[in-house]
Order: sequence, then C-alpha cells, then structure tokens
Amino acid sequence: MRHYEILKIVENGKIKIPLEWAYEVGLIKDAYFLVEIDTDLNEIHLERIALPGKQLMEIELVVKDKPGVLAKITGLLGKHRINILFSEAEEMEGIGLGAIVAVVDISEIDTNLEELLKELKEIEEVMEVSINRIE
Repeated sequence: MRHYEILKIVENGKIKIPLEWAYEVGLIKDAYFLVEIDTDLNEIHLERIALPGKQLMEIELVVKDKPGVLAKITGLLGKHRINILFSEAEEMEGIGLGAIVAVVDISEIDTNLEELLKELKEIEEVMEVSINRIE
C-alpha cells in the first residue's frame, strides 16, 4: 500500500518519517537501506535490504562479459551459504568486460573471507574482485 505525506525538513540532511510508517517498512535502528538519489530529478528512493542482525558485505567484480559468469559467481556464494540481498551487473561497452556489484549477508557463511576471495579469483572469467564490510 502506498502512503503520501508532505514532510517538512526541520534539519539539513534529516527526514523524519511518521513512526507508524517507519515500523511498517522496517525503518528501525540498525536496519540497512539502499538509497538511490537522482540529483537531476530531485528524487530519492529508499529500499530496505536487511533488518538488524545481518552481517553485510559488498562484493565488487570486474569480469569477462560471457554467458554463465554470473551463474558461476552466484553458485559459489550459494555454496558457502551467502545470501545475495542486492545485485547489479553492467556491461562495460566495447571492451568485453562487465561490472558486478552485490550486497550480501554473510551471517551464515561456512568459510572465511580470505578463502572466499581466493575462490572468486579462481573463477576463470573474474579479472578483479574486492570484498568490503558494510558498517
């Protein structure tokens, strides 16, 4: 259900959402939201990606743009009990490469991050990979 409300900003950079709506969408302490800001349209979009208690990481990859690469990467993450909460892939035009960004929950991971990084690098099509903790 959509709600519309005119909100007055009382302090620069802070938005106060009515509490009943905040609870409905999970806008609570220690929840994680993806914020999409479009400065051309003066729009902001919030999307909850995780409730409190998750251990979030961002995985960034540069890969050869070939069929099946994404399946290899997601299969490896699934094998290690890593939950993908958000992902985006983009072709890097004209150079045969692609960029992948994934926000993942490692709360139930069955390996360590060094081993995961090593296994991702061992995928033939992976050119670059980095893993960063989201606080």
